[in-house]
Amino acid sequence: MGVLGVIFILFGEYKIVGHDFAHGGIQKYLSQFLDGNMVVHWYRPFLEKVVLPHATIFGYVFGAGELMVGIALVTGVMVRPAAIGGAFMMLNLLLSEWNGVGAGAPAWKYFGAQLDHICPLMLMLIFLADSEPKLSLQRFFGRGPRS
Repeated sequence: MGVLGVIFILFGEYKIVGHDFAHGGIQKYLSQFLDGNMVVHWYRPFLEKVVLPHATIFGYVFGAGELMVGIALVTGVMVRPAAIGGAFMMLNLLLSEWNGVGAGAPAWKYFGAQLDHICPLMLMLIFLADSEPKLSLQRFFGRGPRS
């Protein structure tokens, strides 16, 4: 969990500290997904009518979410809620660019093109099922205050 947590922290930090993502970057990515018809058809109106008009806010929220998921996975604190949040983020990314391989492509190409989102999504689901974090600070320092 530690390695995936560090990756989430790095991506979240980039989106929060560097203002490029929230102020233009997210709009650029979403426009590419929308213009290239990569978005799942029923998800498209949400991106066009809700996310794009408020892209700066969504950029910072997404970055803060990644940062919180990463911190939770590294420390071992609130891993299940973090796994739910991480799975939710990966699902949104999948829906945003699922059709990137083009219409009528074989089913395996859709999954192959989305490995960068499917793999973390699967790990989040594993973390949801695992009640004892294996590689976390919580494991080494105990569970909460000592009496």
